[in-house]
Amino acid sequence: MKKRTWSLPCCLTCLAVAAAAPASTYYVDFAGGDDDADGRSPLTPWKHAPGDANATEGPAAAELSPGDTVCFRGGVTYHGSITLTRSGAADNRITLDGNTAGTFGDGPAVLDGGRVITGWQRCGNADESGGNPRWKDIFYADVDLDISRNFSHGEVVLHRQVPPDKMAPWQRVILYDGERRLLPISQYPKPADPFYPDLPRDYLLSPNRLEVREADGVSVITDEENLVQQDANYYDGMFVGVHGGNNHVYFAAVTGFDPASHQLRFARFKASTYPTTRYALYNAVRLIDAPGEWAVETLDGGKSRFYLLADRLVDGRPDNIGFPELQTGITIAGGASHIAIRGFLIQRYSGGGGGISVSRNTPRAQDIVVSDCEIRFVSGHAGVGPHYCDGLVVKNCFVHHCPSWTTGVFLNRVNDYVIRSCRLEKNSGSGIRHYECKRGRIEDNAILDHYGMHSSTINVYEGCADIVIERNYLHNVIAINRNAENIIFRNNVVDSQNRAAVNVAMWTSGRVGGRNIRNLLFERNTFVNANRDTSWSTAIFVQTGRGATPPEGLVIRDNILDRLRPPVPGTIERNLFMRATDAKVAGSGGIVADDHALLFLDAAGGDFRRRPGGPMMEAGADIPPPAPAWRR
Repeated sequence: MKKRTWSLPCCLTCLAVAAAAPASTYYVDFAGGDDDADGRSPLTPWKHAPGDANATEGPAAAELSPGDTVCFRGGVTYHGSITLTRSGAADNRITLDGNTAGTFGDGPAVLDGGRVITGWQRCGNADESGGNPRWKDIFYADVDLDISRNFSHGEVVLHRQVPPDKMAPWQRVILYDGERRLLPISQYPKPADPFYPDLPRDYLLSPNRLEVREADGVSVITDEENLVQQDANYYDGMFVGVHGGNNHVYFAAVTGFDPASHQLRFARFKASTYPTTRYALYNAVRLIDAPGEWAVETLDGGKSRFYLLADRLVDGRPDNIGFPELQTGITIAGGASHIAIRGFLIQRYSGGGGGISVSRNTPRAQDIVVSDCEIRFVSGHAGVGPHYCDGLVVKNCFVHHCPSWTTGVFLNRVNDYVIRSCRLEKNSGSGIRHYECKRGRIEDNAILDHYGMHSSTINVYEGCADIVIERNYLHNVIAINRNAENIIFRNNVVDSQNRAAVNVAMWTSGRVGGRNIRNLLFERNTFVNANRDTSWSTAIFVQTGRGATPPEGLVIRDNILDRLRPPVPGTIERNLFMRATDAKVAGSGGIVADDHALLFLDAAGGDFRRRPGGPMMEAGADIPPPAPAWRR
């Protein structure tokens, strides 16, 4: 076993994490450790952590107790998944520490579920690349990876919340270029932002409604303008994404094409359809034409073949291109409680719970703290995804660039929680999503650029109550759905960046969690840049019709709003509007002032703090814009 010399302060710092004796500190060094060692000093670290299925000897036998700390060597990539099933105590948590003291290695410890692809070969002719005219620039590699079920299940599946073996292939297996970026799936037409491949505004548009032939069990897209290929086999192996249902996208493998009728076939579509059909095509070698694009197909014997048009080569081949082979970084299971996780970089997991997951437990987990972690390139439930737990804190975390409808922080039946001082940026699901959560605080966060399909900056869904959302800087839309009570929105900036028609939306129709929204307070917020190109543009939207129930006890005061559009039932007072608002909803004491230069310090730069001397200075939020860069 290779040994290293470490300084004494690391031992003392890590030991100090355990607040009360008796407690043990264990050390993990995936690069230089040995499971046969005792794991109790930086000189004798284990290779694996307790809770890793690949652990042997010491870490396999270890039973963590209250006050125990597991210190991971900083700067070392730990390849594995860890499951915690042991509990600490109320004043003595079990801690996983990713070198927060900075004395056990350099920088944060890295938990990595990825696998680098080797053996890249350049395509030898056009036939090897499906007839792609850029075949000379396309490489392929074969990998021991069985995702055949993702191609053969024969169903149309929702773009989110489906079992891993029914996900679209590029959602189940993502491709990354080292630590540089995620790589985009091949697609036609090309999306405006390759990170978001499922936005209907980027899709082809057929004037025809999607036809569902129940007798044949197939669906048919007819498009005389775009489906003009003469080869009946042209679309073989491709997937189609279709916009339908309640503003969702659904994926299915193409099963046939008739050039004469310009009709594309796939499995039976079960959701509702629209009068016209928006759709796109995915995952075919012949669609690759931009550097970084890729496609995957299955081979016999449980193998898969990846194709790639690389944007950089090392020694003539793609370098450090990989995919996640593990599903979840850290799982807290079986009701394990009084756990702290801090100081890690967690990346490249797919098809499971995400970066850090608290599983659905009986009894419920208690007292979970996640702090100072960076989570990226994770495809799954969420960057941080707690289920059914009480007493949660997530603070100082950076969750970003998680694709395939992965939420930044997903709170599912969580009570007594705080999400504080986090930066959630460019995840493909929503920034923070709530389902049936009680007694929470969302404060001092930056939630930026969450524009994936059916995504929002913050969702408050289905039975949430007693939540304060304060001092956050947000992009996109706050969405409130069904049965929300006692929710306070105070001193937030919500910038919809002219990409959404509203800043806040309240939807009370539906069948889950009741239909009552009660006691909502919007106070001293700044709601800007709702897209004025839509006739129903408004700062705060209240659903009417279709079984909707008007909210009760709604108060909107001291805010800066673009405008309000009727109906908005409630108390509306002392708001500053940036364009004329119907007297029915303008309320009392409000004014109109439409000069951004007069109102804000730097609206073009995203600084919506009030410029001194402007009108009605008590209105609006006073929080600064987020810094342009974060850690790493």
